[in-house]
Amino acid sequence: MLLSTTASRVGVQFLDIWNPLEYTARCRHSSAEVTMVGTSRRAVDPDAALEDFVSALNQAMLRAEKQLGATVKRTNLAKRVNISVGSVYAYLKGTTLPSASVLESILCELQLDGAAIGQLQTLRDYAEIARRTCRERGAKQPSRGTYAAELPRDIRQLHGRKAELAQILAVLTSSAQAEFVTVCVLCGVGGVGKTALAVRAARSLEKEFPDGCLFLDLHGYADTPAMSAGEAAGKLLRQLKAPPESVPVHQEDRLVALHELLTDKCLLLVLDNVLDAAHVRALLPTDGDSRVLLTSRSNLNGLDDARRLPITPLSVNDSAELVRELLADLPDDRRPSEEQLVAMTRRCHGLPVAIKIAAAVVHTETWPSVADDDGGIEVFHDGDRDLPALFEYSVARLAPEHARAFTLLGLHAGRDFDLAAVAAIADVDSGVARRSVRHLIEVNLLASPRAGRYEFHDLIKSFAHQRAQTTLTRDDHAQVRARLVDHYLSTADAADRLLTPTRHRAAMAPSVRDTAHQMREYRSAMAQLTADRDNLLTAAITAYALGRDEQCWQLAFAVREFAFITHDIDLWLRTHELALAAAERSADGYAEAVTYNNLGLAELSGGHVTAAAALYRRARARFQQIGDTYGEHIALAHEAWADFVAGESAQALRKSATALAYLTAHGNPRNVAILLRDTATIEIAAGRYAEAVPMVQEALEVFHAQQLHVDEAMAYNVLGSAYRQLDALQQAGEMFSHAAELATRSGSTLEQTRGYDGLGEIAAAQANWPAARMHWNQALSGYTMLRDRRRQDEIRTRLQALPDTDG
Repeated sequence: MLLSTTASRVGVQFLDIWNPLEYTARCRHSSAEVTMVGTSRRAVDPDAALEDFVSALNQAMLRAEKQLGATVKRTNLAKRVNISVGSVYAYLKGTTLPSASVLESILCELQLDGAAIGQLQTLRDYAEIARRTCRERGAKQPSRGTYAAELPRDIRQLHGRKAELAQILAVLTSSAQAEFVTVCVLCGVGGVGKTALAVRAARSLEKEFPDGCLFLDLHGYADTPAMSAGEAAGKLLRQLKAPPESVPVHQEDRLVALHELLTDKCLLLVLDNVLDAAHVRALLPTDGDSRVLLTSRSNLNGLDDARRLPITPLSVNDSAELVRELLADLPDDRRPSEEQLVAMTRRCHGLPVAIKIAAAVVHTETWPSVADDDGGIEVFHDGDRDLPALFEYSVARLAPEHARAFTLLGLHAGRDFDLAAVAAIADVDSGVARRSVRHLIEVNLLASPRAGRYEFHDLIKSFAHQRAQTTLTRDDHAQVRARLVDHYLSTADAADRLLTPTRHRAAMAPSVRDTAHQMREYRSAMAQLTADRDNLLTAAITAYALGRDEQCWQLAFAVREFAFITHDIDLWLRTHELALAAAERSADGYAEAVTYNNLGLAELSGGHVTAAAALYRRARARFQQIGDTYGEHIALAHEAWADFVAGESAQALRKSATALAYLTAHGNPRNVAILLRDTATIEIAAGRYAEAVPMVQEALEVFHAQQLHVDEAMAYNVLGSAYRQLDALQQAGEMFSHAAELATRSGSTLEQTRGYDGLGEIAAAQANWPAARMHWNQALSGYTMLRDRRRQDEIRTRLQALPDTDG
C-alpha cells in the first residue's frame, strides 16, 4: 500500500524508531492539525488520517508475521479477539475504524510492545478526531467499501423463513473451521424460494464482507444451456473490476485468474441456480476468508465439506399468510371467500411460486371451485410464470433413464412407494431402480419421508402424472398398470405367507415377478403391508378395471389376514367387494365361495351379523356346487359363529361340533385350532367353563407351535375369560396379560384392548382400584381407536363406578 504524506512522515518511522513525544509534537504541528493551537482551528483531511492509521496497522501486521515466522490468519485473529472476520478485514482496509478497546486487543494478539501499541492507538484517535471534525463541518465522509456487484431486488413477501435465514447467517459468519472456505448450499424443489432467501441473506450480511458480494445466475435449470465454469469465471472477473484486456481468452486461464483475484479477499460469493457439484466446483475459492452461498435444485452431494440447508415448502399457516398479503389489494367484491382461500392455499401445497401464480390468476379471474378443479397442474400459469415449465427444466437435465423413471412413476396412484415398486413400474432390476431413485432425490424431484419409502411433492406428482399422460403411449400405460397389479399381489401374498404360513390356499398361487422384498419374518411383513395399505387397495381397483379378475380376487384373499389383524374393516370390505364382482364376472366358483366366506367375516367383524350369515350360507352353497367339502365345512364353522353372535348358542354349538368333527379328520391343524377356540367360547357363554379350558389349551399349543401370534392372543383372552368365571383370578390375570403382550407385538389393537379390558376386570375383582382404573383407561383408548362406541360407553360406565382413591 502506498503511504500518504503523513504516513511517509510518521508511519514508516514508527517501525524503525518509536518516539511517542516526538510523534505527538509532529501531529500537533502538522498541516492536518486537529488540536487547538492558540486561537486557530485548522481543517482536517479525514481520508488522509484514516489512511495513516490503516497503513500503520497493516505494517504492524506485517512486522508481527515476520517476528512469528507465519501468516496471521484473519479468521483465527477474529476468533481470539471475539469479533467477526469481516470486521478484521474492514479494519485492515479502512472501511471501519475499530474502537480503542478492540484495537488494543488486536495489537496484544500481534504481540507488539507497549510503545508500538501506543503509537497505533494515537493514530486511531487522530483518525477518529478527524472524522468528528469533518462531521461537525458537514464535509464529505471518508468513502466506504461497496459491493462489487448489485444483488437482485429483495422481495417484501418472504414469509415463514426466519429460522432458515438465521441458519444461513450463522453458517456464513461462523468462525468454526476457519482454515477452510465456508460453502453453504440452499437446496430444494424448484419454486420453493431459494433465490429469494439467498438474496435476503446476502443483503443482511453486507457489513460482514468488506470486499463486497458477487452474484451470478448459472442457469443450471432454465430454458437455456447451463453456464459453463469458464464463462462464469469471466463474468465474475468483470464484476471484480478486472480490466477487460486482463480477462484471459481460455476458460481454464480465467479460472486461474479468478482464484488469484479471490485470494486474501473477504467477500460473499452467491452462485444461483447451480446444476450439480461438477458445475460449480471449479468456481469455488480455494483460499482466503470468503464465503460461498449456493442455490440449487440439487443437493450438491459431491461438495463433501458444504453445509446443506434444505429449503422445504411453507407451512399451512405461512402459506395462508402469504396468500392473504398477495390478495390484500383486491376490492371486497373481488376477494375470494374464506372457503375459496383455504382451497386455493391447499392446492398450492406450500410452494411459494405456486402461491404467487395463484394470487396473480385471482387478480384477473376466479379461482376454480372445488367442483371445477380437476386437481391438475395446468391452472398454475399466469402468463409470465408457468409451473409445469419450471418443473420441466428439472426433468430436461436428467439422464434419459432417470427421466423415464420419473415419468413412469407419474402413473403410480398411491401416496408413496418403495424401491421394489419403482423396479416394477420401470421394469428394471433393483440396482437400476436404486440409481434412478437416488438421483431423483438428489435433484429434489423425489423425497424420502422415512426409510425405504419415497414420495413426490403434491405438485410434482401432478406434473409427473401430466407428463405420463402426454408422453407415454396407451400400451405403456396398460403395461405399467399391469406390472403394478402383479407387484402388489406378489407383495401381499409373500407377506400373508409370513403372517399365516399354514393357511389353507387351495387355488391361491399367483405366478408373478419377484417382488425383491426382503420380508423374512412376521414384523417385516406387517410393516410392509402397513406401509402399502393404500397401494394394495388401489391395485385391487386397478385389477378390476383392467379385467384381471384372478389377480383382483387373489389380492383380496392375500390382504384378508392383515385386515383381520389390524381390524381394518374398510380395506377388508372394499377389496372383497371388488373380488366378489371379479369372481362372478369370471364365473370362478372357488373364487366366489372363498370370497363369500371372507366377506362374511368382514361383515361380522363390523357388527353386521345378518349380512354375514347370508354370505356364509352363499359360500357353503357355492362350495357344495363345486364339490369342495373342505370349504363347505369351513363355511359351516363360520355360520356357527354368526349364530352364536346372533344369540343362537344351541344351534351354533351343533354346527360347530359338525364342522369340528370333519376338520379334525380331514383339515389342517390351524383350522382345527381356530374351531376349538371358537367352540370353547360358545361353551363359556353356555356356562360350561371347565369343558372350555382344555379345548383352548389344545388350540394354544397349535397356535404357539405355528407362530400364529394373533390367534394365540385371541386364545389367551378366551382362556382368561374361562378362568375369570371359575374364580381363578391369578390364572385369569396371567392369561389376559399374555394376550395383551402378544397382541401388542403382533399389531392387533383389538386383542390388545380385550386383554386390557380383562385385566381391568381382574383388578376390580381384587379391589385393586388403581390397577383397574389404569387397565380400563388403556382399554378405553383402544376401543376409541377402533371406533367401538358401545365398548367405549361400557368402559366409561365402569370407570365412573370405581371408588375414588384420591387422598
